[in-house]
Amino acid sequence: QAEDGIRDLVRSRGLGDVYKRQIIAIGFFDGVHLGHQQVIKRACQMAKKQHLPCGIMTFTPHPKEVIGIRDHIDQITPLEKKLELVEKHGIDFAYVVHFSKEFASIAPSDFIEEFLMKLQIKGVVIGFDFTFGSMGSGTAETLMELSNGRYFVDVVEPFYDHGEKVSSTRIRDYLLSGKVADANRLLGRNYSFLGRVVHGDKRGRTIGFPTANLQLVGDYLSMKKGVYACLVHVRGETHLGVMNIGYNPTFEKKRIIASYEVHILDFNAEIYDEVLEVELIEFIRNEKKFDRMEALIKQIQADVDYAKRIMADSMI
Repeated sequence: QAEDGIRDLVRSRGLGDVYKRQIIAIGFFDGVHLGHQQVIKRACQMAKKQHLPCGIMTFTPHPKEVIGIRDHIDQITPLEKKLELVEKHGIDFAYVVHFSKEFASIAPSDFIEEFLMKLQIKGVVIGFDFTFGSMGSGTAETLMELSNGRYFVDVVEPFYDHGEKVSSTRIRDYLLSGKVADANRLLGRNYSFLGRVVHGDKRGRTIGFPTANLQLVGDYLSMKKGVYACLVHVRGETHLGVMNIGYNPTFEKKRIIASYEVHILDFNAEIYDEVLEVELIEFIRNEKKFDRMEALIKQIQADVDYAKRIMADSMI
């Protein structure tokens, strides 16, 4: 029965046999930010020291959604992006646990015996605020008390930036308010998302600024509406771009769903149905309605010039 539970609740992605001795980091890891990276780094260091593989255990959907604390939490990184990022940080295995009401109600001791020990865990690395089991009753102390010498527990203290704890909540707030540079600093990378190029109204090409109209690939965080300087990865190349996220008030009378349109500099190929990755560099300005087409064109050119200056300054 325990084996069936493992198969039902844990999806393995990695190399070789799932059931082998290993060190594991546990957490939700939304954003894989600098704080999360400390936890993963510590786990990998411990694994290397003991000549063992290193894994993570993460969860989907967000636990707070399942237990009713929040109806929905916009995630900084969809699951597949999260797995891609942790792999880059040296992780050999990723266990994705389907977080259900049944799983939320499991006793801490059962989580240890039926999950961790079935995976032959020899060490557990967690963040300072990690809890598990029914009503979050399991803590680092619980893990230590119930280990019976079978595994060690290492607790990583919070990571601070400018005197404040690095957290996924803080990063979400930055992105929602357009503070892209601050969010990127806490992530240790540029915030990015994937979008498939779909057909739009093709207005941009009529005014000299053709745009790729993107349909997001994945459940991404809602960002502040407006104009951004960005980098666009397309066909193995990276180009500077200017992206508008919003409702096109100059042309649209009513629009319920925000559009994602990016003007890619020095690029002029047909890329419909292709998936692009867009990295946000800086928020330029709020979306604005223009009464005259000439004013819109002038503003877009100013946005492009500003984006060029940002990139030129960053390369000095």
